[in-house]
Amino acid sequence: MINQLIPLISGFNWFHFLPGIGDGALGRALHLKNPTDGWVVPAAWFTVALVLGVAFLARMGLERAMAREGTEKFIPDSGLSARNLMEMLVEGYQGLVEGVLGTKEAPNFFPFIATLFLYILVSNFLGLIPGNAPVTGNFSSNLAMSLCVFVMFNWAGLTRNGFSYIKHLWGPILLMGFLLFPIEVFGLVLRPFSLTVRLTANMFADHMVSGAVRDVGGDMIGPIGKVLAPVPFYVLGAFVCLVQAFVYSLLSTVYAGLSTADMSHGHDDHDHEKSHSTDHA
Repeated sequence: MINQLIPLISGFNWFHFLPGIGDGALGRALHLKNPTDGWVVPAAWFTVALVLGVAFLARMGLERAMAREGTEKFIPDSGLSARNLMEMLVEGYQGLVEGVLGTKEAPNFFPFIATLFLYILVSNFLGLIPGNAPVTGNFSSNLAMSLCVFVMFNWAGLTRNGFSYIKHLWGPILLMGFLLFPIEVFGLVLRPFSLTVRLTANMFADHMVSGAVRDVGGDMIGPIGKVLAPVPFYVLGAFVCLVQAFVYSLLSTVYAGLSTADMSHGHDDHDHEKSHSTDHA
């Protein structure tokens, strides 16, 4: 129902101009329940292409800088270049990940988590373009991403702690484990769904509000109202886009931190580590 409303609110989607998208042919080929959701696939790849394109330009700028002589290689580019932009994002976010995971584990998880952040951020901001629904407003797309996070933090827990990762779910008391273990497992399974619902609901609501205001402004004032009416909501929407990308990636980092905490000393140490990591969030 939500995904059906998105194109109606914005009037159209730019990706509907692609062959097989507007008529739902791609959606039917992918056996989607709602064929009009076929725009999500090219929109997701378009977002990936943008992120990779900026990363490629930043890498080229870095290589040009490293080819300079002496200390000139450390001088930033003039203006807001791709290299400067990516260096600010990478250095800033790396510090955040190190604050949660520590300097030992951060390098192992930073590439994955930073990629999530950039993908979600770019996708969110693309949704601010009139007529362009964000990929992050689609439940199925977000669920696939969240399942990758689920695999990531469970794999991290099993490889770092081995059987202790399973044992700590049982709790310190044998008989209590029959009650605690299902609850702990349910909590783990719930994590990707909570990530998905939070991101989908916020981005859909943001897109719905700006689209509705744009349509009302057009009905009341005309084309000028359609352009000017949603401007305040775009400012708020930009803030929402940034916050949601940050929250999603931060929670993913916290989940990785909880899974990689040392569980070999018992459940009490794990609870202390869990409380400490939650305080950071």
